[in-house]
Amino acid sequence: MGPARAERAMRETLRARAHAPSALVFAGLGASVVTGIRPGDVVIATEVRDDRGVVEAVTSTSIQAALKETGLTVHHGVLHSSDHVVRGPERVRLAESGVTCVDMETAAVCRAAPGVPVLSVRVVVDTPEYELVRPATLVHGVRALRALKQVGTVLATWHPNVSVD
Repeated sequence: MGPARAERAMRETLRARAHAPSALVFAGLGASVVTGIRPGDVVIATEVRDDRGVVEAVTSTSIQAALKETGLTVHHGVLHSSDHVVRGPERVRLAESGVTCVDMETAAVCRAAPGVPVLSVRVVVDTPEYELVRPATLVHGVRALRALKQVGTVLATWHPNVSVD
């Protein structure tokens, strides 16, 4: 989707509501920048940043536990939102700065919803060992989409009154 479209879509969604939400859970796909995380694993953001700085720092131990109960492998760490696909040396640089996972939308969604805590849950599609341009991308993409479906099922049944940490 990309950051500009994500921010625009979130602003339009919030404008259409009578009241601002008390919190948002934003789930989707991402890329690991560190080794040891595999396609299909889940990363819960402990902090969201982009090239403009830190945007959000919200996490939830209860959602992490609920996801693990389904058999998903769950990690947590810093999420960096980029306006492009991150590869090679840039991936290494981000990992060295403490980033665990990258996406293209979360920071924009956080900026579109100021004052609303955003919990970001990303399912990994590619990793340093398996970048998007490799032949295994199709298999890893299917694995990630299946895991994302599991994440959606957990989020749909997760108690709506559970607060974020």
